[in-house]
Amino acid sequence: MIQRIQSIYLFLASVFYFSYWFFGLEWYKSGFKILENQLDEYFVINSPILDLVLKITSYVPLLIVILCTIVIFFYKNRNRQISICKTSLYLSLFMSFYTLVYFYYTFEGLVAIMPTKTLEILLYAAILNPFISSYLIYLALKSIKNDKELVDSLERIR
Repeated sequence: MIQRIQSIYLFLASVFYFSYWFFGLEWYKSGFKILENQLDEYFVINSPILDLVLKITSYVPLLIVILCTIVIFFYKNRNRQISICKTSLYLSLFMSFYTLVYFYYTFEGLVAIMPTKTLEILLYAAILNPFISSYLIYLALKSIKNDKELVDSLERIR
């Protein structure tokens, strides 16, 4: 059903990731240039490889949004819902760790090019966003499993 608590968790996670992707994409690209310059000092890396990493990692939040939205509408098939939710949780955990590494190398450069304090505060929120969303997806997965156990226990009684 749409009104279950896991639907709310998944909806919030997808809203957070969509805002993370939609509003942060241009800043991500400018921060990736900073990261590319820092990596060139230490390693000799091809630019096409870095461009491929940029393209893949810039659309992972959008993929998580799509998966979370799909999970909401698979409420009748809980096994499929659990497997898709686990996939989105793993992608979200990847984004959490990737965000840590990304901001470790680019944070000072991004703060230097921020025009206002408000955008700087939003930068701090962007660091926390994947962690909050991962927790929301975890809570949704836990609630889906509880629903599955409840339905399975009711079927045994009949």
